[in-house]
Amino acid sequence: MSAIDTNILFYAHDRDERKMHIAVSIIESVDDGVLLWQVACEYLAVSRRLEPQAYSCRDAMRIR
Repeated sequence: MSAIDTNILFYAHDRDERKMHIAVSIIESVDDGVLLWQVACEYLAVSRRLEPQAYSCRDAMRIR
C-alpha cells in the first residue's frame, strides 16, 4: 500500500510543467494507492486558502 503526500497533490497542479509532470507520473504509477484522511483534509484546507490566488475548489478536485 502506498500513500500520496499532500505536496504531490499540489505539484500535480503546479504551473511549472516539470514539477506537474513528475507529480502526475508518481500518482499514475501507484497501483495500490490510498488517500489518507489527514492528507485529504490538509489538501482541501490549503486549497481553500489559495482561492484568493485563483486556485479554485474545482482545481483542487481535478488531476490533470
